[in-house]
Amino acid sequence: MTAPVPLEVLAEAERTVREQGRAALCQVVRVEGSTPGKVGWKLLVRPDGSVFGNLGGGSFEAMAAADAAALLETPTAASEVKRYYLTEKAVQGEPTGMVCGGFMEVLLEVLSAPPLVVVCGGGPVGQAVVRAAALAGFDSAVAEDRPHFREPALFPTATRPVAVSRDYQEDFLAPFAGRELYVAIVSRCWETDAAALAAVARQAPARLVYLGLMGSRRKIARVRREVERQGLSLEGITLDGGLRAPIGLPIGGDTPGEIAIAVVGEMIQVRSARAAFVAIPRRSSA
Repeated sequence: MTAPVPLEVLAEAERTVREQGRAALCQVVRVEGSTPGKVGWKLLVRPDGSVFGNLGGGSFEAMAAADAAALLETPTAASEVKRYYLTEKAVQGEPTGMVCGGFMEVLLEVLSAPPLVVVCGGGPVGQAVVRAAALAGFDSAVAEDRPHFREPALFPTATRPVAVSRDYQEDFLAPFAGRELYVAIVSRCWETDAAALAAVARQAPARLVYLGLMGSRRKIARVRREVERQGLSLEGITLDGGLRAPIGLPIGGDTPGEIAIAVVGEMIQVRSARAAFVAIPRRSSA
């Protein structure tokens, strides 16, 4: 089997990031002396530790992959260039135990996908939410049981349509399990809202940051009762807390565009608060 070429590694990196949210890309940027790899060779390290590509093999490649995996585990990780000496010992840089005699410098870069907004309902409000989310830098997907409300022409380019049944029995969030998720339930009636909300509670995605439900307080109470009747809990369902209902910031307005601005504004507020929390340096207990 031949090693993947650099373009294949980049294509796999894009696919992995879209599906799993993060990946690390290792790229040889400098070599000197006798080395097994060349400038431009690439290796992708996935969140589960699996790899795709080639840096030249041997203990050097294993060390670079391990360094990249460690970088992936750091929420605020920045790109860095590491030097690996292909010798038993080194004064500076990482000795690999190899005997080629040269050294290689590798750029370790963490690739992160933007948060993904999953809109349950492709009607006018759902369409407006997706357009506003795109302007705010989110990726989007639309879960809808009616084919004519999943038409690509209704949404910005790259919006992913997801076919579901009216009762949302499918695990429609499974393809996005590794992504940071923001879910907006804005479907056409209380029955489909209840089905969508129950489906989210049943799947309980690990990286669900935001969950909002559109509707009056009376409708929201009815939807909650239906979800609870199925033995499902909404307590602590998101990393941010629980269900936001009514959905959106209380800015007034009832047109699809106004509702979308309120909803995405609330998502931005949550995203910004999370980013600020992650950026706060933690004090050592020592």
